[in-house]
Amino acid sequence: MEEYIIKFATIIKELKRKNRSVISSYKLSPNEIDILVALDMEVYDKAAEIAESFEISKSLVCRSVDSLIKKGYIDTKKDEKDKRITRLILKEDAKPIVKLLKENRNKTTEVILKGIDKDELAIFNKVLDKMKKNLL
Repeated sequence: MEEYIIKFATIIKELKRKNRSVISSYKLSPNEIDILVALDMEVYDKAAEIAESFEISKSLVCRSVDSLIKKGYIDTKKDEKDKRITRLILKEDAKPIVKLLKENRNKTTEVILKGIDKDELAIFNKVLDKMKKNLL
């Protein structure tokens, strides 16, 4: 099992390295990049969710969110139904960055999936879902 964990960690590390290199001129921290990716993918829109998902301390996510707000890349908005919840929103100035990140994700995905057919990918996804369910 350890070999799988090492392989997953290597893939994630390489994806993050590629993200940093493709937007290096923007001078963003790895955590700021993770936040922009999460918001762009519309997976999470709350700081606490991002902290939990990316296993980053809440205080570090808050600092990164504050930095991204100061840079003009994100904004916050109170939830319409529950005013205790603050949602994070990408601003227009972040669009060129997230566009580069998305293009990088698409290119990297093509490379990762090269030689893997749809059936193999479906099985792999099913196994990943089971592993995640078992862990949670």
